[in-house]
Amino acid sequence: MILFCLLIYKVGWEDTLESIKKVSIAHLLVAIVIFWIAFYLKSVRWKIISNSFGIPLHSYQALKVFFIGLFLANITPGKLGDFGRLFYIKDQLPNKKVGWSSLIMDRIFDLICLFFFSLIALFYYQINFKILKSSPNYSPAFLLGVILVVLIFVLFVFRKKIEKYIKPWWEAFNSHTLGAKGVLLALGITCFSMVLIYGVFNYIAWSMSIPINHIGLFLGVFILGLLTLLPITVLGIGVRETSLVVIFQLYDLPSQDAIALSLIIFLLQLVSFIPGAIWFYLSPIQLSELKELK
Repeated sequence: MILFCLLIYKVGWEDTLESIKKVSIAHLLVAIVIFWIAFYLKSVRWKIISNSFGIPLHSYQALKVFFIGLFLANITPGKLGDFGRLFYIKDQLPNKKVGWSSLIMDRIFDLICLFFFSLIALFYYQINFKILKSSPNYSPAFLLGVILVVLIFVLFVFRKKIEKYIKPWWEAFNSHTLGAKGVLLALGITCFSMVLIYGVFNYIAWSMSIPINHIGLFLGVFILGLLTLLPITVLGIGVRETSLVVIFQLYDLPSQDAIALSLIIFLLQLVSFIPGAIWFYLSPIQLSELKELK
């Protein structure tokens, strides 16, 4: 929030509002539909994964609960509220560990695609803008090597305690029967849904006639997606604006357009979560009942 307020103070509300006026209502409505299509695809993926764990989840139920989880995820830092989905299907779970494992697998597909596109983005920005400049004394490769050595040492020392804690969850995780075709299908759905979600940034930038390199913007927002996973913000406030300002500055574009684009995406997010908010209002989670899922 501090970052957001500082950016607005520096750029000015007047210039930002002028940039926001560049987009039409029609383009906003199309963007919301794109979000909903992407969310529907993700609910299909979650249904496929849940069924592979023996959870009899139906299409409408998967859509409804997924939207509720999406709403909860985006009003909590680090999207932790997404795990509230399990509450709505607790009666269909063979056991709690299977439920948690199915949801973790669902999130893993997101992380795989997010890291994949983010890695491409890092290479793209390194080649075009030389973002990472190595020090003559401490190169990135050296620092990475030190981190890996420390990590391996910690895992070796505490391997028995780690194995004791992880083993029952790993067994539950391996109880699924997704298969190679199911994995490829889930990955394909995930990639396509993410292209739609992050492509909305490009669509809105195009509707605002912002002369940015759309490949750079498209790849850059995946890094933004990684940053919003950190438990330091709600709905990406501050992180999203700062990241877009940095991307726009690389292309010598005004910061007010970056903040305007960010605020428009923020508005679109709020509207796209309305179905989940309504379903959650009709059947809310009681905090005392969440203890049952531990």
